Amino acid sequence: MHYLNKTATITNYLVENTTTHLRPAIIILPGGSYLYTSPREAKPVAVSYNAAGIHAFVLDYTTFQKSKTTTVEALIEEVKMAHDYLIKNQKEFQIDVNNIFVVGFSAGGHLAAAVANKYPKLFKKVVLSYPAVNITISDGMFEETEEVRFCRRMFEENLILGVTKNNPPTFIWHTGEDPVVPIVESINYIHKLNELGVKFEAHFYEKGEHGISIGNRVVQYEDKNSGFNLHASSWVNLSISWLLT
Repeated sequence: MHYLNKTATITNYLVENTTTHLRPAIIILPGGSYLYTSPREAKPVAVSYNAAGIHAFVLDYTTFQKSKTTTVEALIEEVKMAHDYLIKNQKEFQIDVNNIFVVGFSAGGHLAAAVANKYPKLFKKVVLSYPAVNITISDGMFEETEEVRFCRRMFEENLILGVTKNNPPTFIWHTGEDPVVPIVESINYIHKLNELGVKFEAHFYEKGEHGISIGNRVVQYEDKNSGFNLHASSWVNLSISWLLT
């Protein structure tokens, strides 16, 4: 684990037996409503990409638990710092710097989309997993707490409106049963990509709750028979083949 600043760290998951050839790399942005970062969307995701020969790096970006005053703009810069970390260590890690990607889940998908809007050339391709690209937390929807006010501020921008023709190729997937992040916003997102001529691939699954991560039994919740969906788990291999094409 490497500290990028006082509150953000990056953890390396490198493919073994890299010999002398370079490998693509992906930065992983877990979800967690910006209140925390979910471990279910960290190491299990990294291991899945490692199995396909892709170096993975989990960014534990600054959340409410670490700083109640952080902003999306500050987190965008942390993602840029993570990218710089890969570039700086490209020889040691044997990274193909022409094939660096990012994948984000839920709030991490919101962050990945924000980065794609602001720095469209930073990553070759972007993967958005049930991304919170346009979430409205209305007054009275929840008990008014410090956490709710924080989330309202972090999600106040509709990232669909910030998409331009320069956005990187995007892979997006979502489930129709998601009760937290409406699938319609992912549909609206690809409509915007299509309208602007941005290359994309989209996969929508009928079943699957919010936050299923890689969808297999590795990420099943211990206290209940949920947290996975083996059909929707196909997004992992689909994204890998798309990234490497």
